[in-house]
Amino acid sequence: MPILSGAVTYSRFTAVHNKKKAKDLRRSLANALRGAAFEPLDRSGEDDRSVGWVELEDSDATELAPGSFLFESYLLVSWRVDTIRVPASMLKSELEAWCKAYEDKIGHPPKRADKSAEKELILKRLRKRAFVATQTYDLSWNLDTDAVQIWASSKKIVEEMQIAIEEAFDVSLTPTSPGARADAAEIDGDTIRPTAALFGDDVANEVKSDG
Repeated sequence: MPILSGAVTYSRFTAVHNKKKAKDLRRSLANALRGAAFEPLDRSGEDDRSVGWVELEDSDATELAPGSFLFESYLLVSWRVDTIRVPASMLKSELEAWCKAYEDKIGHPPKRADKSAEKELILKRLRKRAFVATQTYDLSWNLDTDAVQIWASSKKIVEEMQIAIEEAFDVSLTPTSPGARADAAEIDGDTIRPTAALFGDDVANEVKSDG
């Protein structure tokens, strides 16, 4: 949880409300978070990824009572991502072993349909033994200024959390970092690079000589 410890990497936004704030803000925020609370992966299902909100200090807690995410004027919560992956090499190895046993017993290789059906059975069996990787990414939201920080370096995660925030709280998030503003305005990055004068005479001379 980067908010409490770890690397400081985040994307900044401003939340623009699409409608007036609820009178009972605590209850409204709690309902919004619970509506998209994290749910564990079903190992017997087909999904290999599950996401949702959890409490900042306990990634297994999804009760999301106001006291767990409201700290003075801040909303602090985490976005949990669980993924389950069966190594392709393991699936291939077990399927090849089954095909060999089938051919030894029947006298010919299995038909494509039989092989496909067995592959699904092996995959379901391996899913029950597979390791589930858990990652959390923090959200901090100043409810007075509507400054939002998504504590993640992955563009995919930032975009996913942005959508989740907008849908849950009925807001629009506007990027506030210089780079994001430049991208939104379609400004060439070379035109906003630091100038030599910013660094002083010595560096200015180096920049001139490089040019």
